[in-house]
Amino acid sequence: MDIHRYCEEHSSADDPALNQIYRSVMLSSANPQMASTPYQGLLLQMLAAISKPRIAVEVGSYAGYGAACIAKGLPEGGKLHIIEIDEEHEDSILRNAVAAGVDDKVVLHIGSALDIIPQLPDGIGLAFVDADKTNYSHYYDLLIGKMEIGGLLLFDNMLWHGRVEDELTDSRLRCNQSTRVIQELNSRITEDPRVQNILLPVRDGLMLCRAVSRGNNSGNQ
Repeated sequence: MDIHRYCEEHSSADDPALNQIYRSVMLSSANPQMASTPYQGLLLQMLAAISKPRIAVEVGSYAGYGAACIAKGLPEGGKLHIIEIDEEHEDSILRNAVAAGVDDKVVLHIGSALDIIPQLPDGIGLAFVDADKTNYSHYYDLLIGKMEIGGLLLFDNMLWHGRVEDELTDSRLRCNQSTRVIQELNSRITEDPRVQNILLPVRDGLMLCRAVSRGNNSGNQ
């Protein structure tokens, strides 16, 4: 039995506008695998609807499908700050926000997240990171200090196609930099008293953290 397909078949259908955006991304994008899937998009939308963040952040948007899903779940007055380093995706992100009817909820920043995150307001209630893996630890450090208590911080690709486990247990394999960064961040998060976390086997691994304190974490710096 294909358990993942069974889960998809027994989950709510995608919003028609979001479904059309996803189909467009799959047909027109050079690297469609970089986009969130509808299953993951539904989870992001539901987390936004449940947590009702006043301020949300997405680091790494690609064509904007995941951003549209998050923005769909935001409460009235909520804003999603989208950070995308590649300016060639600007038009598709904004176009898809309009198509989803959430263009009034998004603020697009084109540039390096390392420079932009420090400029964002504090009190972030939801943040989703799906960007360059080598900077994941830096994004965690920058975002965790800006999260409101109870805020949700998510990192995608935290199973890294199984390499986090395979390269940890097989001494014959040499970890590449991205694998090492993800392995180390998984351990850091699990040991960080500022968060409660759960690593979900959704798509390529989704690390979900809930901010529980703003205390210093000097032992993991």
